Amino acid sequence: MSKLGYATKYLVVLAALLASACAEPRLGKNLVIVLPDENGKVGAVTVNDGTNAVLLDSALAAARVTSGNKVESVAVTNDDVDGIFSAALKAQPIPPSRFRLYFVRDSEDLTEESEKDFEAVFADIDRRSAFEIQVTGHTDTTGDSTYNAQLSVKRAAAIRDKLVARDVPSELIEVYGRGEWDLFIKTKDESTEPRNRRVEIRVR
Repeated sequence: MSKLGYATKYLVVLAALLASACAEPRLGKNLVIVLPDENGKVGAVTVNDGTNAVLLDSALAAARVTSGNKVESVAVTNDDVDGIFSAALKAQPIPPSRFRLYFVRDSEDLTEESEKDFEAVFADIDRRSAFEIQVTGHTDTTGDSTYNAQLSVKRAAAIRDKLVARDVPSELIEVYGRGEWDLFIKTKDESTEPRNRRVEIRVR
């Protein structure tokens, strides 16, 4: 039986024990294929049979296990992937998405640009059959840290309210505030930094 050794986190592997009717005869029934992730990055995986090993470290790199339980490289195409794994690919959950929106100084109001960017959040939600949302508010370092903690929660809550107003169930939204303790741009105390006045939204 083949063994898999993983080399990096940027890795999408399709592996299956394939029915003969579903697979190209040249590919065999035991097949491992490396695909790029959603960002186009490719990791590496080693397939070995206990004696021989094949390193797969590029897009569409593939290995099969022969009838004699030997591992060998095999060439595959995008058409092969679509034909063999189409059902599995369609059944995959959509990867989590992250969004960053910015606020007017000392307020719970989004900047004009972020108001427009907010629509991308709804577009992402619409493509999911099920989802959960995490909203985390942040501030810059101007003002009192206690006040900033409260403001960050209010910013996250304001985003939650906008989501609920667009028919997103409130029970699917988690709200957190991080105040000035998790800066996107590291600054000294009492520094005005627009990129720190933000919410981070994670949809999964």
